[in-house]
Amino acid sequence: MFKDFEEWFAIRNRHDDDDIWAGNLNFSENGIVLEAVHLPESGNHYDAPDCDKGTITGYLDYQRPTTILEPWVQSQGSGSIGVDTPLIRAKSRIIASAVLKNVHLEDLNEKCFTTIYMDLPAFSSWYAPQLVKTDYEHSKENSPPKVSVKISRPMRENFALTDRTNVIINSFVGTSDDEDTTKVTLRTLLTFEFSDAVDYATVQTWIWRVNTMFSFLLGHQMAQNPYRLKTNHTRQWNGQDEHITAELFFRPVFNSKTHHVKWYDALFLRRDCKLSPEELLNITFEKSDAIFYLMNMVLLMEKPEKLSASDFSELIGCLEEFDININGSGSSQDVRRMRKALRKIVTENGTDADLQTLDDLTQTQPNRLALAERLDRLQKSWSDSGFRGRFLTSEITRIRNAVSHGRGVNLSAEDYQRMVWLNYDLCALSRFHIFRVLGIQADEIGSAFRRLGFRYGKYAPLVAE
Repeated sequence: MFKDFEEWFAIRNRHDDDDIWAGNLNFSENGIVLEAVHLPESGNHYDAPDCDKGTITGYLDYQRPTTILEPWVQSQGSGSIGVDTPLIRAKSRIIASAVLKNVHLEDLNEKCFTTIYMDLPAFSSWYAPQLVKTDYEHSKENSPPKVSVKISRPMRENFALTDRTNVIINSFVGTSDDEDTTKVTLRTLLTFEFSDAVDYATVQTWIWRVNTMFSFLLGHQMAQNPYRLKTNHTRQWNGQDEHITAELFFRPVFNSKTHHVKWYDALFLRRDCKLSPEELLNITFEKSDAIFYLMNMVLLMEKPEKLSASDFSELIGCLEEFDININGSGSSQDVRRMRKALRKIVTENGTDADLQTLDDLTQTQPNRLALAERLDRLQKSWSDSGFRGRFLTSEITRIRNAVSHGRGVNLSAEDYQRMVWLNYDLCALSRFHIFRVLGIQADEIGSAFRRLGFRYGKYAPLVAE
């Protein structure tokens, strides 16, 4: 998992080894902070490291090449100046989105990453190869059972995605001995080898989508480990050019400690899903961002630290965008009636040119359904598949409108309680439609809802006796 650390950091201002600033780099769940101190030759104590190019390069602990990604200056100034502190210095505090160890990346758009190595708890829990099995044998009464641990051979799976990215899945068992205890650890590593080198934005997209997809299938916000990125940069070692493998550290979206999920606490494991790893990974990179935004919102809203009206409104917004991407923008009944009436008036009183102008305007103007109509459309396919629960679209719309018009702070206690229950309904409805888009059948979704009966059992179709 991501661990906090604090190290000295030698800053290469403007990526120049001849312009070194002293710094201190702090990485924690609260964010990434770089504090820099410099004695400016110009006497400008408001000077700060150059962040214009999107990266700061330097040396972690004054030794390891490292890049600070997407930095921005939060504050700058001289610090204290007085009789005991006569030197004018420039002091700045910089916030960043990620740390890339082992490599200097001067241009964020450089296509230098060739492979991503993922030690991903979400994928490992979903893949669940069960290489370790424990058995207890009771030979005699009132005696301790005989324990045996069976470890199966490592597993390896290799296939290519539709975009020619090579995927390698390795599952194996590792052991570590500590005094009289042997710890057996099952690990599953996921590797993506790109056909052509990619930039950092592409790496971010792959990491975000894969973790979101398999966390969503499990039904849990999952922790993350640092990622290893093989690059086409090289460094001389023992007289040879060695390709550099960078380590990516960033603040995860969810500060989760969940790194393993039991079979009875997961919506879907590999054995519960007819889709293969290859099919799921292809889907992961073919679907629109709107689906993944909605997945993230559902994961957030299922177990919120504190349910807020703004988050509730954002969930609805993501669900609307999802509906537009999947089912089209549509046309509301009010808009259709208005346009029909206008066409009748123009036909009776106008010219052919007027009629053509109306048709042109009709084609260019937005044709969107109202929120209640979208929810009704989503609910119809839910009900047609046998899922239970009638959602109060009028209540959902009323509360969303109150929030979006700035009246959220005036919601009553009763409205907040309604919002809690409506949130459960919207999460269930979102899950159903996302699973269907992924290619999972309604009966499989029903079984998954029953597996997590305490959360979704009341929505699952009734099982015939």
